[in-house]
Amino acid sequence: MSKDNRSAISDDVAFGFLPAQKKDRVFGFWDLILIQVGIGISCICILTGSSAGMLVNAKDALATVLFGNAIPFFLISPIILLFARYGVDTFLGFRSALGYLGSNIFYFIFMFLTIGYMAIAFFMAGEALVKIASVMGLPGFFSNSATGAPFFAIMIFAIVFLITFQGPLVMRKFNLIGVPAILLVVVGLFITLIFGIGITKIFGLTPAEAYPGDHARSFVTALEINVGLGFSWLPYLGQYARLAKNEKTAFRAGFFSYGVIVNVAVLLGALAAIVVASVDPTDWMFAILGSWAGTIGLALLTIGNITAGTFLMYSQAISFKTVFPKRSWKLAMATAIPTILLLLSASFYQAFASFITVIAYIMSIFGGIVIADFFFVKKQKVSIKDLYDTNGNYYYWRGINPSAIVSFIIGTIVYWSLYNPVLDAPSGLFYYISAAIPAYFAAGITYYLSAKFIFSYAVDRVADEDPMAGNRKSAV
Repeated sequence: MSKDNRSAISDDVAFGFLPAQKKDRVFGFWDLILIQVGIGISCICILTGSSAGMLVNAKDALATVLFGNAIPFFLISPIILLFARYGVDTFLGFRSALGYLGSNIFYFIFMFLTIGYMAIAFFMAGEALVKIASVMGLPGFFSNSATGAPFFAIMIFAIVFLITFQGPLVMRKFNLIGVPAILLVVVGLFITLIFGIGITKIFGLTPAEAYPGDHARSFVTALEINVGLGFSWLPYLGQYARLAKNEKTAFRAGFFSYGVIVNVAVLLGALAAIVVASVDPTDWMFAILGSWAGTIGLALLTIGNITAGTFLMYSQAISFKTVFPKRSWKLAMATAIPTILLLLSASFYQAFASFITVIAYIMSIFGGIVIADFFFVKKQKVSIKDLYDTNGNYYYWRGINPSAIVSFIIGTIVYWSLYNPVLDAPSGLFYYISAAIPAYFAAGITYYLSAKFIFSYAVDRVADEDPMAGNRKSAV
């Protein structure tokens, strides 16, 4: 690695660790929209939509995509104000609710989420290359999905690892190609679906894998899958909001990016799955675009997934260095290696719907906790000094906030009582209220009651006299 690349990584670590100063807060509304939409539109969004499109028709897909993503994001998006106001990253800002050790534990949960997302991106790219290999007449090992997809996926992991290891200077050059590639795939498929096949025909099609005779279950399961994507943005909200010019800009840009515009890619996935009757985006290219355009689409999809992988891998590694600044960059990068285990077969890739609902379970509960803490317990007053002093007021009990533990337990009981995402086993009540949103409110209410009346620390009683605490009202 060159000296310039090492310096760039060090700069990013320092920049992510230290509070953003006024001179650093350079992003306006459209700056944030472009950055967050460019990062947000990915294979994960497309696959979320396609998972829903296999269960419900186009009309219901539109509802589950828009409401399923927008409502949970609306519930967690106010936490953007924490990062925009104090200029801190996610895993520093969440120390006020989770404690120092608790926030580190949340990082490892984020790490496993990111590993899962990377595995999905790499395996999808592997499937795309298998289809290209088949068109090119390559030997069966490469053109057979059972052997070729894992092989190509692991090769792509190695490429992304090498790109990301070099640091942001190399990444940014590659991403100048990768981001437009995934946008071209989305735009090309969307135009072909709308103008080539036609809205009327699409809305007349039936889903391929709906639950037989149980429309309500199909609808609410599709909704829960999209709710998972909406809540999954929680760990990423601090990355760019902290650089916004003001709180109002950060909130509005975040909501319109992740809560609205990114849904275009999700809706595309749903419509394409309904038309082709396949959850796998690599199956759509030839079916929708034809042979030549389909091959180009597969190539662009591969490049786009490589780009998504670099974003995800770098985000994970740089966050590791931010949380554990004394650890080496090599160790930070090594945290991505377990991804390979999920690339050895198609099992994890095919279980995406279960994975995204597990995310709904975990992130909805954490969302309820941090919102309750910042807005209703701390009343938007957080001590910058104590965020950085690991022996400070946010130490709580052995570095973990007991109220967060109790809230996570209660949220878990509520979620799994309503829905088992691993076995896809719903309760009767799941049909009416789903699972993640009730778990969000259960965790949030429990946290408030616990922090106020059971484990009532001095910092939870909002020390208005604290000169380091903010005292501004919400800009929203």
